[in-house]
Amino acid sequence: MTAPTPTGPTRRGFLALAAAAGVTAVAAGCGSEQSGSEGADGGAVTVTHAFGETTVAAPPTRVVSAGFTEADDLLAVGIVPIATTDWWGEQPYGVWPWARSALGPAQPELLSLADGIQVERIAALRPDLIVAINAGVDAETYRRLSEIAPTIPQAGRAAFFEPWREQASTIGAVAFQGPRMTELIKTVDEGFSAAGTAHPSFTGTKALLLGGSTDWENSVRVSTEGWRTEFLTRLGFHIPKVDGTPAGDGRVLVPLDRIDGALDGADVLIWTTESDEERDRLLAVPQIAALAATKAGRNVFTDRELAGAIAYSSVLSLPVVADRLPPLLAAALG
Repeated sequence: MTAPTPTGPTRRGFLALAAAAGVTAVAAGCGSEQSGSEGADGGAVTVTHAFGETTVAAPPTRVVSAGFTEADDLLAVGIVPIATTDWWGEQPYGVWPWARSALGPAQPELLSLADGIQVERIAALRPDLIVAINAGVDAETYRRLSEIAPTIPQAGRAAFFEPWREQASTIGAVAFQGPRMTELIKTVDEGFSAAGTAHPSFTGTKALLLGGSTDWENSVRVSTEGWRTEFLTRLGFHIPKVDGTPAGDGRVLVPLDRIDGALDGADVLIWTTESDEERDRLLAVPQIAALAATKAGRNVFTDRELAGAIAYSSVLSLPVVADRLPPLLAAALG
């Protein structure tokens, strides 16, 4: 399966290609649910996924991160991949600032999904585990990858992107670092809860998370209530219902000529822009300039790193969101 390109109008639009089914990690031979940890006896871990099951017999040491965001979760539990996969943002080795200290001096091979999964390059690296949850694996590619090493593809319905907790828990399990990953997930949740407590004005306030441009069919892309906006609800915000064209990804597209009715129900709008230039282009759109949030100064515009942290939604990137976004929201709400 060829991945959508992360450049131009769709550079992050395909982030939302899925709402995936869950993954259960089970210790081989014991039949008990492990939910992100190795068996009690330190035995093999078996993960169910879209193409059946994969068993990882022992802690891996040569791991390929074959999808867009898996490297964050691997690095979070102390595994430095021998290969990472480029997504967007032109980051060294495809690793963003929030994960670079965990990468250290390593220089992993940088793969690309622009023309599909690079099976031959992966084979040449001689990995003992291939993590491809966020790589758009199809049945034939899974077969080929599995001949190289145990392979962990997507859980089920989604070719790309499943809820961040599910991806993290699965990676924690196959890395034999389940308890450590569980603590990281807990720390993320506690960070957002603490930020919400520190800003009581957030509670019950209506917020919407939007794309950073109008390049999606001359529309605004809105994230609906679900795992992508859960961090906002944990801060205390309410996500109002928005009518639009379903994008099949937990998001809707609202044409510019309808955004006043769709977006004016929110108290604050969060635009995932990457630069001041993107912000200025949005504000130059007459329909956006006329929004109630614009007139009241209740737009929040991100920079590239914050937009990237929201897009990645990993145990390493989400603490950046919990630290940097609440002050911007508080300032916008006055």
